[in-house]
Amino acid sequence: NRLLWKTICSVCLVFEVAAYIFGVRASPVMVAIGIIFVSKNLIAVWGQDTPTWLVAGGPRMWFLMYVLGLPGFLFVLQGCPAHGDLTFPYREAVGFLLFAFGSAYSLAYEVGRFRWKALPENKGRLHTVGLASFCIHPNYFGDLFTYVGWAIAGGTMCALSIGTFQVWCFVYMVIPNSDAYLAERYAVEFPAYAARTATLIPFLPPLAHQVVAWVGFAASCYFSAHCSSSLCG
Repeated sequence: NRLLWKTICSVCLVFEVAAYIFGVRASPVMVAIGIIFVSKNLIAVWGQDTPTWLVAGGPRMWFLMYVLGLPGFLFVLQGCPAHGDLTFPYREAVGFLLFAFGSAYSLAYEVGRFRWKALPENKGRLHTVGLASFCIHPNYFGDLFTYVGWAIAGGTMCALSIGTFQVWCFVYMVIPNSDAYLAERYAVEFPAYAARTATLIPFLPPLAHQVVAWVGFAASCYFSAHCSSSLCG
């Protein structure tokens, strides 16, 4: 029952982000980030019927996402805006601009895809226009800016481990599964599309994606070493 799971997951998402917003209420920038995050993801939840990480397909996925995953994720990204270990001039402004760009990029792709798919003549066809003409997964590309910007705004190097690890995670874990799904569902269209289109970062060839992924992994290991002490140390 997609409607039921959309409702359950939406309530959980709003509740958990509300708790995050309460925790960062002293920082207008972090509050704005929380509001944008929940708004964007509610649009993604209700704009499609396909199961995603936001909309569980059953109790197990819901437990992994809303009991184990998202609370810890938000706790780390909450950071310490006033006295974290990541400091430089205009840090909050830089972080917010990166977050806003990434969120807008991902949302523009998602909304464009929803509208394109809603047209009768596009039923059963692979979406390859707009931002999807630059890379196969524009939403993931936008997410890189979103979470790096969020971590910078939060002011902790620990939180930066999330955004940098995402590069490796996308290239070696998430995207191969997504591409396998697309290759099966759109067996005629996908091979030619994949051959001419970058996977994650627009215009970047496959080998360069692997190099960037491992650089991100190394950076994540470095930043995660700062998670052993108090996040607001």
